[in-house]
Amino acid sequence: MAGASTPVSGASLVVVRVALGLVAVASALRTLTYGWADSLYSHPTRRFTYLGLDWVPQPSPVGIRLLLAGVAVAGLGLMWGRAHRWFAALLVVTFGWVESIDATTYLNHYWFVTLMALLAMVAPLDGRTRVAAGWVWLFRFQVGVVYSFAGLAKLQADWLIEALPLRMWLPARADLPLVGPLLSIPTTAHVLAVAGAAYDCLVVAGLLWRRTRPLAWAAVVGFHVATWILFPIGVFPWLMIAVSTVFWEPDWPTRLDRWLSARGIHLPRPLTATRSGAESPRTGTPRWLTIGAALAWVTVQIALPLRHLAYPGDHRWTAEGYRFGWNVLLVERAGSITFVVHEPSTGRTWTADPEALYTPNQIRVMSGEPDLIQQAARAVRADEARRGHQVEVTVDAWLSFNGRPPQRWIDPTVDLAAEPRTPWPKPWILPHQP
Repeated sequence: MAGASTPVSGASLVVVRVALGLVAVASALRTLTYGWADSLYSHPTRRFTYLGLDWVPQPSPVGIRLLLAGVAVAGLGLMWGRAHRWFAALLVVTFGWVESIDATTYLNHYWFVTLMALLAMVAPLDGRTRVAAGWVWLFRFQVGVVYSFAGLAKLQADWLIEALPLRMWLPARADLPLVGPLLSIPTTAHVLAVAGAAYDCLVVAGLLWRRTRPLAWAAVVGFHVATWILFPIGVFPWLMIAVSTVFWEPDWPTRLDRWLSARGIHLPRPLTATRSGAESPRTGTPRWLTIGAALAWVTVQIALPLRHLAYPGDHRWTAEGYRFGWNVLLVERAGSITFVVHEPSTGRTWTADPEALYTPNQIRVMSGEPDLIQQAARAVRADEARRGHQVEVTVDAWLSFNGRPPQRWIDPTVDLAAEPRTPWPKPWILPHQP
């Protein structure tokens, strides 16, 4: 295994850059084509924010289109390759802005794109002939984090023994040709659950070992094509297929281009364009600082998925530490909630209608996320304050996860609107009763 400073070919990183650019363009076009620019981003009058990101401005219909145009331009620039760090920075700003507008739109693959864009801001992805091997290993690590933590999350009874939530989801795809009838059989869910967990847990090791790499990469392609067919997860599978090629030898695109050129076939120029010369250290950036920054990045990427261990209870129930943890296809949560408003000065009690404040999609996601329910309670209080009422807001909230009978999961005696928003454990989340 090459040391971090050992020069290796930069060709494999070009594929990562082009794949990231393609996905950025496709994501912007899909958002516009499906009408999500308005329904998800510009039309909601209120939004659910991530803790610490309340300051992010809500764009107008024109503003969201300008942001999406920026995402597309950034993607095209990354595919082109010149000044790639500036285009990566543009992607971080525009895509990150869209991603942070509302927490109800969170998806694992949006987070992955953001992380890859951040790495692209500093990594030598411009096609130079030689780069430090550490850059290749850093991208391998980032891809490996996704699979490894997705696999660890599946090592529990619901997934491995009960085949949940696959057993709930697969019958809905029984209309697919050829495989449809199999998907309605419970045994299929059990087989796929075990296979999925084994894939996530073992694929990184398989990609790292030269002898098993072809088989492991074939499994990558098969797995992601299957998930693309079965689940509405957009372009994420294609991004993972493309960036997983970073596990091949760093010069694989060059060797492939030579082999194809000898047969009269030429790869697209963005995949083959190279710069002469090797990576040179940036003036004013000590080597110790670069190494320290890389170690800090690695630490954060490991700590974020593990932070749920710092919270009491099952994070599938409490949802604390669940986001940004690569809990891919792990749980089906269904909640129902009633906001109970009490005015101490008059003794009156009534229920609030969240549909007057939020869109159906926001309500659907909010009903299963405690921090979003708390934000909604605060919004109800603020809405009543504008009418001249000083109120308390409690909730009657019930939650079912992975098909279990619904249970009350938020203390109905707590005024959620008065509770502080913090990253610490929420004492008003009731424990799950087996």
